[in-house]
Amino acid sequence: MRPQKVRNNMQVKPRSILIRAALLIGVTSLTACQSVGPDYTAPKFDMFDAYKPEIPTITSNRSQQGRWWETTTDPILQKLIAEGVAANIDLKIAISRIRAAAATARGVAGDNGAKVGANAKGTAETSTSSRASGSRVDDLGFSTGLDLSWTADVWGGQAREEQGAEADYLEQVYLREDVYRVMIGDIIRNYIELRGTQKRQEMLRSSLDLQRQTSDIVRVRQQTGLASELDLSRARAEVADIEASLPALQTQIDRSINAISILVGAQPGTHRDMLLDVAPLPEFQSAPPIGVPADLLRRRPDVRAAELALISATARIGVETATLYPELTLNGSVAFGVTGFGTGPIVRTAMAAIGAVIDATLYDGGVRRANITVAEEEAEQAFQNYRKTLLAAIEEVESAIYGYVGAVQQRDSLIASVRYHRDAFEQSRVRYVQGLSNFLDVLDSQRSLTSSQQSLADAQTDLELETINLYSAVGLSVEDVERYADQNGVELING
Repeated sequence: MRPQKVRNNMQVKPRSILIRAALLIGVTSLTACQSVGPDYTAPKFDMFDAYKPEIPTITSNRSQQGRWWETTTDPILQKLIAEGVAANIDLKIAISRIRAAAATARGVAGDNGAKVGANAKGTAETSTSSRASGSRVDDLGFSTGLDLSWTADVWGGQAREEQGAEADYLEQVYLREDVYRVMIGDIIRNYIELRGTQKRQEMLRSSLDLQRQTSDIVRVRQQTGLASELDLSRARAEVADIEASLPALQTQIDRSINAISILVGAQPGTHRDMLLDVAPLPEFQSAPPIGVPADLLRRRPDVRAAELALISATARIGVETATLYPELTLNGSVAFGVTGFGTGPIVRTAMAAIGAVIDATLYDGGVRRANITVAEEEAEQAFQNYRKTLLAAIEEVESAIYGYVGAVQQRDSLIASVRYHRDAFEQSRVRYVQGLSNFLDVLDSQRSLTSSQQSLADAQTDLELETINLYSAVGLSVEDVERYADQNGVELING
């Protein structure tokens, strides 16, 4: 059997294709030197150099530390905060949003890069001669190839799109930190409210015991004819009034416990056994540096996130502006085929091709211009939201300062009030036993004492809450955000 002849048919010269591709890429690189649309410039806000209220000496006996909550002397609160950091649902949602934004940024970068496709096909062909011999020929073959496509970023629209995606990603990072800031504050506030309510309940029970003692005294005096039935009824009514107040306080305690459980990502009531025992209000050994209003531009994660939203919106103007100009796409293909398996001669073919397509929209009824206007207005909205977020942060700090100063003054006044009401009650009770005053004096002084004690407990709780409001309003240190970013492989280019 004679060997078959092999033919090699090269239809295109690869060298000439490479030269053309190099020229196209070179021209594209030269034209991609400038991105359309505005470059982001950080806004300059006219802010005062200090807060309007005088900053209290809240940190006079405390070291300054950004993570002030870690210095609490309350082990239960430490445990709750640790659980919240590990399992808080809002934090988990925020982390998921970071991952989604990161995936979107990767997708944008990938979509703007080169695209490569592959194809393969096989053929089978049979032919029979119409002559008397009826000869039959079988021809089998296959072909494979690669298709390449790349749209050049001539006007910088793709670069702007990637800038916006990266800003969206970093925005989610800072929003996660703001969730962290708010979550820490909410856990501590609910814990303080719980301990404050328990303190009120404890004091009310002490007042109840005292009122029962008074009622017993009146009952004895009534039995001996030294007091009237009216005095005994009044004493018993006062006992009943105090007893009626206790269930409402217990309801507040139960609700606070459930709220804490939700904040740390647990089922309501999970921490009931841990939190039912009465404990004093928590103390902290450090406080964050309050600084000046301009510091909030760096310390408040929500302010940083609002700025990143502005950066992203500014980049989208460039993305829409780039659609006004022609689009250059480079297409290429490489194919290799073999036919002739069977009775025919084997033929090998190789083909390479490259081309450029310029796509330009001549008329669209103003759609692209409208999209640019929309992007510009969205950037204006992002700027105003950035400004609003900063003003709200400043207002939050100033309000917390006013609240703290007022709570200190109220607590100091109520300390004196409780002392005076206690003296008045003791004097009225002695005078009543001696028969020098009537029972109404005793009843009135005891009511006043109970009320002032409750007010003092509320004031002490309010002072702790105002302290936490101030600490939370000041924000996190930038190092906290950078530490989280480093642990999770996030590059904070604007941090």
